Amino acid sequence: MNIRLNMNEMYKAPPKDLINSVKESIDQINRYTPQKEVDLLVEHLSHYAKVPHESIILSSGSDLLIKEFIFLFSNNRQIIIADPTFIVINNAAQNTDSAVLKIKLNEPNYQILIESLVDELQTPSLIVFDNPNNPTGSLILTQKDIETILEHENIILLLDEAYYEFSNVSYVGLINNYPNLAVLRTLSKSFGLAGSGIGYLIAGDLIRKKFQGLEIMLPYPSVIAGIKALEHKDYMDDYINEVETEKRRITKFALDLGIIVYPSHTNFLLMKTELHNISERLAERGVLVHDASNQLGSKYFRTTIGSKKENDLLLDSLKNIIINSRV
Repeated sequence: MNIRLNMNEMYKAPPKDLINSVKESIDQINRYTPQKEVDLLVEHLSHYAKVPHESIILSSGSDLLIKEFIFLFSNNRQIIIADPTFIVINNAAQNTDSAVLKIKLNEPNYQILIESLVDELQTPSLIVFDNPNNPTGSLILTQKDIETILEHENIILLLDEAYYEFSNVSYVGLINNYPNLAVLRTLSKSFGLAGSGIGYLIAGDLIRKKFQGLEIMLPYPSVIAGIKALEHKDYMDDYINEVETEKRRITKFALDLGIIVYPSHTNFLLMKTELHNISERLAERGVLVHDASNQLGSKYFRTTIGSKKENDLLLDSLKNIIINSRV
């Protein structure tokens, strides 16, 4: 049986109370989601993110919001993205008629050098950065960098903060001063609701107006899952602590094997070995990791932080592969 360490999912189910509430909501599957429940979810998100409720746009997952955002704001603008970046960002940008500029993230820090971007800020642009970045796990921008970008009124900036709860770094607070900024969040990662698909955009009037009339009816079970998750978020805090503990353990073990492990502000680790196509070798042993060869080269892979048992299987497999390669 394969273990899935390739999708950055929470390795365990949310609390039973949450699951039971979702099960009960299925009895209403023949009805559209009541607006009062949607409003309650928005109220909880507003309180959680410390933003006005009117600044929140809900959607069925952050992937859809990324695609919609790029569609709405790419007209007559060049698109600037990081290289590498979240696959959905790259694919959505490539599927427009706009010119796409990729800003290289270089080892070992995988950050944006703002100096390499300054000249491009004179051109009307849509900039989409994931911060922390996927697949590197790095924080690619500082607040000063972001403010430098946003001072140019011909720029629209979307920051994907899917891993905010792990990094504890957010630039939502800049939205009040910069109407050309939007921040994307999700309940799929730290809250373990990947199967519910709840994404939300936080933005000011300038950006929200573009989304008017594009509201999406979220499934009732998804809304209930979001409400219950935000009402009982202690399990999310516990999960993050477990991830951090396992990240340290995995990193030490991997370093002892001679594997390069990059600092991560997420629930995954980017690694580099001296062996090519390591993801394929791990898959042969039933351990699925993300193959980062197309983004970074054949020696790179990204692994989600799973349960202790899953992580042990990963580490044992890595050890065996490396030892066998030296024979």
